[in-house]
Amino acid sequence: MTIDTGVASRLQGRSLAWRLGASTTAAIFVVLMAWALSVDFVKASSGGFFGDGATYYSLAHSLSGDFDFEYRREDLVRVWKEFPGGPQGLFLKRGRELKLFYAKSYIYPLFAAPLVWLFGTNGFLVLHGVLMAGCFLCAYAFLSARSHPVAALIFAAAFLFVSVAPVYMVQIAPDFFNFAIVLFAFFFWCYKEVAGPSPLASDRSLRTRWLLSPRSDIVAAVFLGIATFSKPTHVMLIAPLLASALLRRQWQRALVIGGVFGAVTAALFALNIAITGEWNYQGGDRKTFYSTEGGGFPYQSEAQSFDTVGLDRTTNAVQLEVLTSRDAVFEVFRHNLAYFFIGRHTGFAVYFFPGMMAVFLFLLATRDRAVWQWLTLAAGLGSAVVLLLYMPFTYSGGGGPVGNRYFLGTYGLFLFLVPPLQTAVPGLAAMAISALFVAPILSNPFYASTHPSEHSKTGLFRRLPTELTMVNDLPVNVTPSRTRQPLSGSPPVFAYFLDDSVFNREGEAFWVRGESTADILLRAPIAIETKEAVSPRQSLRIEKLTVDLETGPKANRVIVTSGADRRVVEMAPGSRQSFELFMPPGVPYRPDPRFPTNYVYMVTITSGSGFVPMFEAGSPDSRFLGVMVRLVPHYEGQP
Repeated sequence: MTIDTGVASRLQGRSLAWRLGASTTAAIFVVLMAWALSVDFVKASSGGFFGDGATYYSLAHSLSGDFDFEYRREDLVRVWKEFPGGPQGLFLKRGRELKLFYAKSYIYPLFAAPLVWLFGTNGFLVLHGVLMAGCFLCAYAFLSARSHPVAALIFAAAFLFVSVAPVYMVQIAPDFFNFAIVLFAFFFWCYKEVAGPSPLASDRSLRTRWLLSPRSDIVAAVFLGIATFSKPTHVMLIAPLLASALLRRQWQRALVIGGVFGAVTAALFALNIAITGEWNYQGGDRKTFYSTEGGGFPYQSEAQSFDTVGLDRTTNAVQLEVLTSRDAVFEVFRHNLAYFFIGRHTGFAVYFFPGMMAVFLFLLATRDRAVWQWLTLAAGLGSAVVLLLYMPFTYSGGGGPVGNRYFLGTYGLFLFLVPPLQTAVPGLAAMAISALFVAPILSNPFYASTHPSEHSKTGLFRRLPTELTMVNDLPVNVTPSRTRQPLSGSPPVFAYFLDDSVFNREGEAFWVRGESTADILLRAPIAIETKEAVSPRQSLRIEKLTVDLETGPKANRVIVTSGADRRVVEMAPGSRQSFELFMPPGVPYRPDPRFPTNYVYMVTITSGSGFVPMFEAGSPDSRFLGVMVRLVPHYEGQP
């Protein structure tokens, strides 16, 4: 059989490309498995859980040890065997026959359970390692189908390993699982669009017969059904698959995709009904439990039951009053668009820069933009818009996450926008720029998970806008002594100290560290923290601040800015000064319709010099102090 020289050359190149991909994937798999099996998870995580990890941990161990979904006292004992602090943040709900069940999606623990049975708690890390190796194989296969193998390898590595995604590999939570499942789904849908059929009949392998045919859409629909059950906001990711088939007038194909997706999603929710008696795993009689706040855990003792302990956390309805308010639609959404892309704690271009690079490359490659890619881009951006509209005050996920964990599941879509690459320059550029932001996080993902605000206190992060719309869900909230600190005013304001340039509050005042700049959020009024009804009149804006300054034994130059005003104050040693600082309108904050709207502001204070009391006045105080500050708000309409 005579083979055309061009075809033979292409086959030889493809063979080399696949050997490179297979060997690299194998190396990644070996390293990740060694890591997953050797790390001491409990010690690495400081003996505690990240976010909602206690629920997923307990359910996976219940499935692997007891082969059921029910919460029992044995489950509680099992947690304490490894984690001395107990299952902090455990979500439970009352189900059939008054039994207690875990009030989170069961799909991630179900996948993890066999590996947890084999390897214990490290089974979660094994699962994540397998998923990451699979993601790399899919990413490389897609890119190398029409790119130089080295260029494909570099960009795949940048996309997966030089973003915030690896941080979520160390967390017992479904966020990385969702990311991988969605990436797999779009690979099975998109790969045939770039690879095409094999030119030789003899090369019709299993991969050729179904991966390059419309039948792979069924696998994609199954994965998206799983992702939607895990996190229902992923439901719109099926839209590109359906739209592509409809635009090509492939009616039967669209029907199959939609039918499989709907059947998988419905079956998973039906199983939840069969287990708990209710389709909504976050609805019904649902609570969260902590060892301190809320009184402990059901079955911890005879006196502790579901009725006597815990905090109500039912999610049965959408808060339309909040989502459709004028502030949310016209003002908060406008701010969130900017925060979403370049926010200090959530920015897409900050924590997912390779995805942003993929968008840039796609828009520049005018000759290689297909309709299915436009649909993919629309799904990615549409998911972001829906997220911002549906969760305007917590679009990155509660609990102070690293980056935007709610959007992590959608991040994988952007890989499939990448056009043919002939050089490694785009991948290297994506690596270099992204590493400027995520390298400190990736250097110790366990520490970054337990201290999610540390990386944002220095470097380039200080130049990025802070997400005022999510003041109570910013990473700094994991440190209670730095957030919701009451200051002066009638009503008073809450202060959030975003960095280490402010020492803990002393009454209504606080010290700014010497030779430092402090970023402080102010939230007013604080009536939203009460549990009683309050008058709408208390939705007040701060018109100006009275700023009282006191310096130590050294002269100081203090700069105070608010976004609407800036003051530079030259202070003599041991002096005091006061002035008024005008404030901007503030950003509305109202996540709960039971309470009035608060307004959030950013104030920045710079101390040019400092002193150590221990060396100046014989004091035991060893802090490096700059200037003491007292902020007094004046609301609109007040004298």
